[in-house]
Parts: sequence; C-alpha cells; structure tokens
Amino acid sequence: MKRILFFCLLTILVGIACKSDSKKAESTTTTTPEVTAPADNSTPNVTAPANLTPVPGPQSTEPAQNAKGVWHFTCPKGCAGGGAGATPCGKCGATLAHNQAYHAQ
Repeated sequence: MKRILFFCLLTILVGIACKSDSKKAESTTTTTPEVTAPADNSTPNVTAPANLTPVPGPQSTEPAQNAKGVWHFTCPKGCAGGGAGATPCGKCGATLAHNQAYHAQ
C-alpha cells in the first residue's frame, strides 16, 4: 500500500513539474522578437568606373620554343611556326593547339 501511495505522489509531482516547464517554454517563445528579412532583396546596381582597365593574366614563364627548337603550341592545320600560347595562328587564324612534344626530352 505504501508503494502505491508513493508512486501516485511521484506521478502527481512529475506531472506538476512538467506542466510548469511547458508554461515557461511557451512564455519564452512568445516573447522573443521576430526577425524579418529586408524588404528589398534585389542586387545593388553597381557600375564600373570609366577609368577601369582590366588586369592582364600572368605571362607564360616557358619560352615559345625549347632547346631543340620545338614550338610549345603549333597550328592544328600544319602551318609553319607556332607560339607560346593558345593564340590565333599568324597564317590561317586557327587557334594554336598544345604540342606535347615540346615537353619531351
């Protein structure tokens, strides 16, 4: 009988304790301020200044021809000559293609 009375009282105390915790949780959630997003989410209108000049990319540190005279980039159509980068061919205008033989020793 004492055990039943003990468990009944324990159940009531736990119920009361849990009930008061939920009120505290509700009161804290209702008092927190609401965060709203800005009304205007559009991208700002930014214009480049008139005196802006683009910065050129890094220059190739390798020479256009190796010690054997092989060009780093050659014309895919077989035109004579070559260059240090993938630029237009001086004779036909096709973009120069990488020559793997340039790296062979």
